[in-house]
Amino acid sequence: RRGNSIELSLNVLVSPHLERETLSRLEDKMKQSDFIFLVLRFWDYVPPYIIEKYAVSAFLNEDFLRAIRLKIEELRPPGRREPHSCALKEHSDTSFTRKEVLPPPERLSNPVAMDHWVLYEPKVQNFPLVDGFFFVDSNPMTLVGLRMTTAGEHRTTTSTVRQFTECLAAYFNGWEELSRDMSWEIIYVQHAGSTPINEQQRCDVVNSDNVSRAENREIAAFWEEEVRQYIAAVSSGGFMMGEAL
Repeated sequence: RRGNSIELSLNVLVSPHLERETLSRLEDKMKQSDFIFLVLRFWDYVPPYIIEKYAVSAFLNEDFLRAIRLKIEELRPPGRREPHSCALKEHSDTSFTRKEVLPPPERLSNPVAMDHWVLYEPKVQNFPLVDGFFFVDSNPMTLVGLRMTTAGEHRTTTSTVRQFTECLAAYFNGWEELSRDMSWEIIYVQHAGSTPINEQQRCDVVNSDNVSRAENREIAAFWEEEVRQYIAAVSSGGFMMGEAL
């Protein structure tokens, strides 16, 4: 029972092994859109690895997107900057037009044109920094990264940020010019029952042969001063499911 709502029954598998096996078989047998719809219906009960795998695609669902927008909160260092509304919340009347799956950069024959309000999801193992991202046609243009996490913190490093920008340069035509003066935002998406992220996440300087000391300092300063960070923790009680994706 949720508050004064109607009481509903729910069967929960006792064994984690059976749970994983059952979800794996459903994932294999169902269309991806139907499986994502199932995940959204039982968002509060599915294991974290399923949420982290499919939460990017869930942004295509209007009910989920509406719930995310309502729950977004800024992770703002005290006394440093004025509050800043997230681009996803500011453009509350805009939805994603489609999702584009990006291959590993080395498998892309030519860079592609960047589009606004397209949900880009790299299908790359250990893709740096984010799980998905999109661009907002604001002034200046805004890059919004999406990171799914159940942990109470999610720090990054200067070399990871550098790898991310290198991937973007490989993916998109004219990235150097496009990225000039571009605003950066990152949204950490969590299940409401996860250990909450309560403060801005650090970017640690890690010595690397690929990044000079000067560039390390520049990236760390950029992350600290320019990258706006937000948290959105949602539960299935925060959205009503309509039609399938």
